[in-house]
Amino acid sequence: MTDAIQQILGNTATVVTSERTAESMLENAVDADVVASVRVPGDFIYKAKNLKMIQTLGAGIDKIDRQAVLERGDIIVCNNPVNAPEVAEYATMLLLSAAKHIITSDKTLRKGDWTYGWGSPNPNVEIRNKTCLIIGLGNIGSEIAKRLKGFDLTLKAVSRTGTSSNLHLVDNITSLEKMKSFVQEADFIILSLPLTDKSRGLIDEDVISWMKSTAILVNISRGEIVDETALYHALKEKRILGAALDVWWNSPQFGKAEMKFPSSNFPYHELDNLVLSPHRAAYSVNTERAHIKYAGENILRFIRGNQPLHIVDMNLGY
Repeated sequence: MTDAIQQILGNTATVVTSERTAESMLENAVDADVVASVRVPGDFIYKAKNLKMIQTLGAGIDKIDRQAVLERGDIIVCNNPVNAPEVAEYATMLLLSAAKHIITSDKTLRKGDWTYGWGSPNPNVEIRNKTCLIIGLGNIGSEIAKRLKGFDLTLKAVSRTGTSSNLHLVDNITSLEKMKSFVQEADFIILSLPLTDKSRGLIDEDVISWMKSTAILVNISRGEIVDETALYHALKEKRILGAALDVWWNSPQFGKAEMKFPSSNFPYHELDNLVLSPHRAAYSVNTERAHIKYAGENILRFIRGNQPLHIVDMNLGY
């Protein structure tokens, strides 16, 4: 990664590396003007007096100390949207996997058991002629909408304000405050919104109670947007048909493979109406390279005195 970014920047800047801890960052880069990282601790932000720009290497800025950036008041933070198409493909796959019972069918047939073939107690759920609600119609949500348009279903969306520059991609849109009827009417709900103070715990017991008993929930945003207790009991008690989750409440440190269950509080891994995925929606053959290329080019734009792309409003958190 370092060589790739250095090649893009040429002789306009020198790239140094560190671990993601505040101690390592301060030791190696206390004089940095720009940081490219998924995680930036507050202690570094406060003490790196030359810091002017933070370029995240992935979508989302929830691992960057928002309060420290706001208190400094002189740092811009830029998002990295290039993984949106890949995440959208993955979200579509998760929806289909849950609706068509792919995981259960695969596991049983590997044992020679044809129970889930024709005449199964769990027939496929049709996507066509249904209603899909996308909560969060930003970079990723809009890409999901583009892909789902071909499934001959009604697309609805929820955004913070009830409007969006991507309005043309859906049949109807409403605000977070008015989303109850949209949730009640949805056959499928896909979460693609950033983690903010307003969205944390958004999908709680009340919202889940609005969902149809035949509804499927897909989450490719952040685990903390969903109430862990409420969703577990809804799935366990079959109050909704199923879910497919790529994001969790108990994930290993980014980039490290560890033996741990995705929830430390509930045995989600034992549920048969849940598709589990280890936070890999953005991980593809070319996405990592594209992230680095975008980050390097956006940093170069900033160094040359031009306006960088995808500046985050840190008051809103996206």
